Amino acid sequence: MSADKSQSGTNVVSARDSQLSGFVAMEYYALMLNRTFVVFVSPDGLYGWKAAGVVPAGVGDYFKPYSEMLKDPTVMHDIAAVRKLANLKGGFFIPRSEIKSAEFNPKPKFGMGGIPHTGRILVSLMSGKTREFILLGKVDGEQIRHLILG
Repeated sequence: MSADKSQSGTNVVSARDSQLSGFVAMEYYALMLNRTFVVFVSPDGLYGWKAAGVVPAGVGDYFKPYSEMLKDPTVMHDIAAVRKLANLKGGFFIPRSEIKSAEFNPKPKFGMGGIPHTGRILVSLMSGKTREFILLGKVDGEQIRHLILG
């Protein structure tokens, strides 16, 4: 496994042997609610494990254990386990063939309070739907965008 350094010095993890990469992101839904995902990027698409439900804006670095999980070679080399996580309640899978585009917006997301984040990735799907992932922590958003696009 290798960890690529971003400009800020924090890792975006890429397990080259297993072809898995990952990041931790928050997504808003129903206007004010949020959920946190560990998103795994694989050759066949994006797998999302819902790691946490609604989180208040003042909780800071609550997501760090999930970021650490992405550094675990056992997890990052086990695509079967990642698929199982994505199949749990609230998880998702987006096939690569359904991804139309991915754009990185480095501007902070309003309402995030004390939760550190590095902007957003907007994933547009062939169906016309979009998913906005707020990148938690200090990560390289452009690198994540490139990983998503393959």
